Amino acid sequence: MLVDLHVHTCRFSSCSELKPNMLIQRAKSLGLDGIGITEHGAKWDLKEAMEIAKDHGLLIFRGIEIHTPAGDMLIYGAHRSLKKEMDFHLLYQTVKDEGGIIIAAHPFRGFWGHRSLFKGYVSDEILSMVDAIETHNGSCSHKSNLLAWDKSAKFYLPSVGGSDAHAHHQLGKCLTFFERSPANEEELVHEIKLGRCMGAYYTKKIPIAEIAIDADNV
Repeated sequence: MLVDLHVHTCRFSSCSELKPNMLIQRAKSLGLDGIGITEHGAKWDLKEAMEIAKDHGLLIFRGIEIHTPAGDMLIYGAHRSLKKEMDFHLLYQTVKDEGGIIIAAHPFRGFWGHRSLFKGYVSDEILSMVDAIETHNGSCSHKSNLLAWDKSAKFYLPSVGGSDAHAHHQLGKCLTFFERSPANEEELVHEIKLGRCMGAYYTKKIPIAEIAIDADNV
């Protein structure tokens, strides 16, 4: 199963020009099985996401991206109201109390959040606390993604991938391959916690269903 776990739309992310209908069309044309919509500080309505999934035969997972002074974090499985910017340790406790997961987003891009406020790489201390690392980010350099891959191995953390798309042509550049097919957000969280997933680059050189999940595809 192939899912782009890091996508922004113009519905709730002012920095994005990606319209929801364009998102669906592009995802289907690429052969994706699901999309993780991770707006900045906002979460899609469950009913709306379920209707889109039903109408288009595409799984929609509702995540959220939060800026912290320790780095940007993708959150899945937490339903309590979260702020666009939060202290990492407060975010950590809030998400853990709800059984959700924290994914370190593009940890080696070199900046995050409101770029003038937060600079640098995500520290080892913080990476040791998250549930997974985004080892494949479509807006990062290959070098940055390799650094993230090395850290996921160092801390024995699951690897995930997402395009970080803000426009339709960016969608699907990086993906998460799931060994099993999560049918809802609860199962998505469960599969990531168990590490039955792997980040990957999208490539047309091989059938999309056969994307390798080894170092050659990092």
